[in-house]
Amino acid sequence: MKSTTLFAICLLLSVSVYAQTNTDITRKGFVFGFSSGIANTVLSFSSKSQNNTNLALNWKIGYMLNPKIALLLNGAVSIYEYNLSDRKRLRDFGGVFASTQYFVSNKLWILGGLGVGTDAPVFYDLKPENTIETKYYSGIGAISSIGYEIYRKNNFALDLQARINYNAVNLPIGKTNGFTSALQVGLNFY
Repeated sequence: MKSTTLFAICLLLSVSVYAQTNTDITRKGFVFGFSSGIANTVLSFSSKSQNNTNLALNWKIGYMLNPKIALLLNGAVSIYEYNLSDRKRLRDFGGVFASTQYFVSNKLWILGGLGVGTDAPVFYDLKPENTIETKYYSGIGAISSIGYEIYRKNNFALDLQARINYNAVNLPIGKTNGFTSALQVGLNFY
């Protein structure tokens, strides 16, 4: 997994060097973005702790207040393997966050937000006849990320992102705290 990640980062950096353009991007109006990559989730359940690496997804939608600041609704998904029941299954330790994105420079941005942290079922690993698997749990959460745009054209930007989010979710087995760190490639439309 580490060699695949290293290869992907090298590939994206080489694409960045090849695709450098001086095309100015106009950031105004509505913003939409989607990113995907890998996440490492560290959870502390009441009876044990666990560490998983799996899929990370992120979406954001919002509005540019000016060319440097956007107000966003940001959704984070971090898949992990839940094994404290009768069957091991995949769940999402993510959330939905009200956040602000600020462009520090023309290509570098930072993001921070607070919202609802969730522990939710993953639709492709769900057995609906077992009703406990379809339960959603929530709590408080926070997110922060940093990104760098490696390619821009018109109102489209491709970026590399690093994300960290923290959630404190109330599960039937007790309060669960966890951190998720993710490396992602994002597509953004301004």
